[in-house]
Amino acid sequence: MLRKPLTVALFCLPLIAGCASGSLSKRETGALGGGALGAGAGALIGHATGHTAGGAAIGGALGALTGAVVGDQIQAQDNRSESQDDELRRQRQEIEQLKRQQSRDRDSDYERY
Repeated sequence: MLRKPLTVALFCLPLIAGCASGSLSKRETGALGGGALGAGAGALIGHATGHTAGGAAIGGALGALTGAVVGDQIQAQDNRSESQDDELRRQRQEIEQLKRQQSRDRDSDYERY
């Protein structure tokens, strides 16, 4: 009688502790969303075949895996975009510095005459 609630509590404790460590990454968010959708779809399919729990477990695992892969790809794209933005910012600063240098050189040329 006490075994089922204890098992559920032991299963949920690491999940709750993991979520308490800070904000979730895109991979983690994708895995959670995919797992939830997969478990729901698996439960519906499993219910039709008479194996609701098994369908939910398989669907949840496949959904979590797929969601993690998709979330990882989104995070990689965000990292590439951020890197490109940093490079553009650096190049703009360099252009402004060259413009200021050119202006100073031009002003010093005028002072000579």
